[in-house]
Amino acid sequence: MSRIDLDDEVIPMLKRAFIPLALVVLVGCTTKPVVPPKPSLVDGNGLPPTAVINHLSQRIVTELVKQNDALRSDQPIVVATPVLVGDLKGTNALAQQLQQGLITSLHSFQFNVVDLNLADGLSVTPDGDFILTRDWQRLSTNLPVDHIVVSTMSPTTNGMAINTRIVTLSNNRVVSASQTFVTQKELSNYMQPSEQVISQDGILYRQSSPGMNEVRVLGDGK
Repeated sequence: MSRIDLDDEVIPMLKRAFIPLALVVLVGCTTKPVVPPKPSLVDGNGLPPTAVINHLSQRIVTELVKQNDALRSDQPIVVATPVLVGDLKGTNALAQQLQQGLITSLHSFQFNVVDLNLADGLSVTPDGDFILTRDWQRLSTNLPVDHIVVSTMSPTTNGMAINTRIVTLSNNRVVSASQTFVTQKELSNYMQPSEQVISQDGILYRQSSPGMNEVRVLGDGK
């Protein structure tokens, strides 16, 4: 019988088979699956999807739509700036931003929203071209509007109560109403807990700890 020389035949064959296998294993170890980057925003408006002021506006308008008993979507409507319930004249940065949010939310429900701040003409200046104004003398006096959205705000120790209603201008009839509450923590960019020392009517008061008085709306100077 003839003897099989493993060194001359089998081992070279194993070496030839091992080299391609090693290359496959090596490529599999170094190649990683390509993962597409996650978008930082889920919408195209440049706003975070969890913006609380937008959610608050949507919540109010959804309730107004639910309670509405007369206003049709084709009837023109304007949105007034929310005011503090204590004097019905004071306002703040939160109220002004909420007004803009209500306009957007009403439009998303396909209501016929009219912009009160549109001047009767374009103002061209070295700083830019402007059409929005708060000068009542430049506002149009011929707006065919019979409904208005009004809101009152009541600060508490931990947030803000907001009452909103749609009123018919011709007879002051309330055709829809909404009540909601937003906490200071939800709107921390607009509200802060009260300080330990506060000023009321020119008199300083010291509380035992911060946060025992009404929340302070940023930008209102109080």
